Amino acid sequence: MELRYNLTQQDFQRGILLHEKRLKKPLDVIRKVEWFFFLALALFGAVMLVMLTVVLAAGRWEEDFGTVLGLSVVTLVGSLAFLWVLSARRRAFHGVRLMAGEDGFFGPRTLTLTKDGVAETFGVGRRVESYDAISEVWEKKGYVLLYLKSGVWEVVPPCAFTGEGEREAFLSCLAEARQGRPPQTANAETSAPAAPEEAVFTLHYAWTPETLMPALLRANLAFLRTRLFWRPAAVLVAILSVPMLVSGVLTLIGTLTAVPPAQLSEIISAIGILVIGLALCSIWLNFVPDFMAWAIRRQAKKDAFHKLLEGPITDTIGPGGVDSLRPGERERTLWSQIGGVKSEDWGLVLFRRDRKMLLFPASAFADRDEQEQAAEYARGQTR
Repeated sequence: MELRYNLTQQDFQRGILLHEKRLKKPLDVIRKVEWFFFLALALFGAVMLVMLTVVLAAGRWEEDFGTVLGLSVVTLVGSLAFLWVLSARRRAFHGVRLMAGEDGFFGPRTLTLTKDGVAETFGVGRRVESYDAISEVWEKKGYVLLYLKSGVWEVVPPCAFTGEGEREAFLSCLAEARQGRPPQTANAETSAPAAPEEAVFTLHYAWTPETLMPALLRANLAFLRTRLFWRPAAVLVAILSVPMLVSGVLTLIGTLTAVPPAQLSEIISAIGILVIGLALCSIWLNFVPDFMAWAIRRQAKKDAFHKLLEGPITDTIGPGGVDSLRPGERERTLWSQIGGVKSEDWGLVLFRRDRKMLLFPASAFADRDEQEQAAEYARGQTR
């Protein structure tokens, strides 16, 4: 079965927004609770400002009200900043911005159910995911979202179907395929696509779990030292994390040792500040190698790296970008999507602006000189 449709930025954003609003995992629930907490703080700050404005207009301003005014402004501004960070719409819009740089991502697209898996084709790229790799199929408001264990893979908008009947037929065919009864039609493009003629470097290599895991750890630790990690939201969280944690600890100690004893609402508020401080400080866990290694192993259990471990890989580097070629598949990364380059003795890594990376082992190059030449070529293309 084959679907041909035009994926627009608006459709993609609506689909991702539906995903972001789901309460599927404990983290989603925690994020929603945090959002309501900061919404309450913002409303409190706004009410305090209105009350102080009324007091000022009535001519009953007192000296101590200046401190209250400052705290109200800080509370309102800080809460609005965190509401922006936690906003599902912001995350959906950010996802659209990241994918806009993908070659041909928005525009004509084909989704085909083949005997080997679900094949998506757009631009010059073609990718196939086996039915076993698809962890969930979720339908909401006419959208069909296909999930891998690592997250959303495909957003199929309502315009992909001529009507409810075709949508139901697609979902039924996909469900049967996931149960071991895939379509038996012949697959197109089962051979590896030809390497682009303009390729400057052609790399052949293969990963094993023993070589991939250490390389991913080093690459992710290197990513933390780039501006791609330190985006405004991350900077804001890092700046506020320690003061919020210290404030939570001191407030909790103060309420627990208060004479007369503090009210239950005050203790709960102090605990809330402490929990938020701990949550914000979690950003610093990324810099702990053992924690990063655990996070990578957790992603490996979700089959996030299965494409890298499927067998020999051929990558080409040229003026058009980086092409990853596998049997029946081709993925292109444009130079506009690359935000950083790092070359070390363990290999070469190109950091994408969507927080993904292209990782090449040292064995993919004839020697270290060729690796440095490829790194310098990549830097020149991204300037």
